[in-house]
Amino acid sequence: MARLERIVDVQIALRTAGLSQQGFADILLVGAFAHAARVLIATSPAEVLELVGADAAHPLYRAALAVFSQTPSLSRVFLGRRDEDEGVHAALTAIEAESDDWYALVNADHDEADVLDYAEWTEAREKLFLTTLADPANADPLSTTSTAAMLMAEGYLRTGWFFHPQAATEWPDAAVASRQFTILPGGETYANQSLAGVLALRLPETTAQNVFARNGNTYEPVRNWALTQNGRVAGGEFIDVIRTRDALCEQIRVNVIQILRNNRVPFTDGGISRIAQGVRSALDLFVTRGGIAPPELDAEGEIVPSYTMNVPLSLSVPVNDKANRVLRDLRFTARLAGAIHATQIRGELVLDHTALAAG
Repeated sequence: MARLERIVDVQIALRTAGLSQQGFADILLVGAFAHAARVLIATSPAEVLELVGADAAHPLYRAALAVFSQTPSLSRVFLGRRDEDEGVHAALTAIEAESDDWYALVNADHDEADVLDYAEWTEAREKLFLTTLADPANADPLSTTSTAAMLMAEGYLRTGWFFHPQAATEWPDAAVASRQFTILPGGETYANQSLAGVLALRLPETTAQNVFARNGNTYEPVRNWALTQNGRVAGGEFIDVIRTRDALCEQIRVNVIQILRNNRVPFTDGGISRIAQGVRSALDLFVTRGGIAPPELDAEGEIVPSYTMNVPLSLSVPVNDKANRVLRDLRFTARLAGAIHATQIRGELVLDHTALAAG
């Protein structure tokens, strides 16, 4: 019998597999514990006790309590083992080699002597390091050797720190990350957040301003609330901007590799346009998420776009780049949406109604 395929030959390729994508919603708590694995995952404080054999006073357990106490909170936390007398770089590199599926790390013991090493290691990676400093010197504007002063001097853009004299028993760093990582990158801010299970610190205004001058953060009572203040990394940028940038970079990578995978994209205007569309789709996604500003009107009533792109024409690409099959000079400029952390409002009270019209 003749086969039907002789007349109608149909083959369907499966291209439904997605590319693994770096996440931006997981926290790694680093500490000492006895276990063969370098990295463990816990979904509750009780599981932390069970996995690492810790007691209720163990820093990993207390930091995990801060993570899971938030509303909303993350559903899991990574635990990274750092052995006693092991250097920070060696420990974190070993942890990273076993599992790189986390984004922010917190040193659960808050040992200030190690903070600069943590910051140095993190700065070379697309990750965040959050910590809490207790030494009063970090709030001293004259100190040039405090940890805060050194972090600022180094311009670390991937390290954020809180000032809290009770850092041995308080974890605002883990708490704020848990709360804000439940929000997609671009939609969060790390200032003006209320945290559960974290002691709000009544600071003199001078002390608070000194911390802010070092690009540090605080958790303070504001009337009957308690709120995080500042929301910056040591280098002066806002924490949410760093996370948004990292997530946008990753989304662009994923979009473009999906276009290139299993496809021959010609070095023509049409092929370049396909690559540009991958970038444009990522930018549009972050407009939706809130990290990039939407189109807005200027004072003249003209529409200001969310972003602009420079897409080179095929004939303008250097011959050598074409020979090496490398597309360069595809650039964009996007407007950050930012966030309002504080306001200044001025007004007047008058008796003369004509003053209203004049105003």
